[in-house]
Amino acid sequence: MKTKITFHNMPHSVPMEAHALQKLEKISEFLKNIQDIEPLYAELWLKANKQHPHHASELHIKTPFFDLHTHDEGADMYIVIDSTIDKMVKLIKKEKERFRDKVRKPLTAKKEFLEESYSKKTTKKI
Repeated sequence: MKTKITFHNMPHSVPMEAHALQKLEKISEFLKNIQDIEPLYAELWLKANKQHPHHASELHIKTPFFDLHTHDEGADMYIVIDSTIDKMVKLIKKEKERFRDKVRKPLTAKKEFLEESYSKKTTKKI
């Protein structure tokens, strides 16, 4: 998985980058365990506010099947990173359930009727 971490309004911090990479690796392993999905890339933006302690973090993950985006804000950057990752895990689980529901959806009478009516070509003679 390709990762990109961008620091806005703050100097590059090696410990913070290591913490973020460790958390992103957990998401990558989580995706591999769910459906053998290899994420194409993950982008993490860390934004600090110089005037008051209000930091933000945004995470975008692109996979072959879906794109997910989360963000969070708070006073401590490490806690903001952790909560952003937690939100991403919840979104991944939700996307997994949505995918599973599509696969397991039974063929109902209404759906069967619609498939039959659209598959037949009706022609009108004038």
